[in-house]
Amino acid sequence: MPVAAPQAEPPPPAAAPDGEERALREALSRASRETIERVVWEVVPQLAEAIIRENLERLAKQR
Repeated sequence: MPVAAPQAEPPPPAAAPDGEERALREALSRASRETIERVVWEVVPQLAEAIIRENLERLAKQR
């Protein structure tokens, strides 16, 4: 007879964040957003250029 795995208990409901926790969350959110934006501005232009070059090469070969 198989033994059922114990069920995980759901986490307790989160308490409303206090001022310090809220400030920490906002600072983390702001830092994350800035990092993501910086990475996107570095990666997207390079990726777009690579895609455009590939398509131009493909079109040139089709001629």
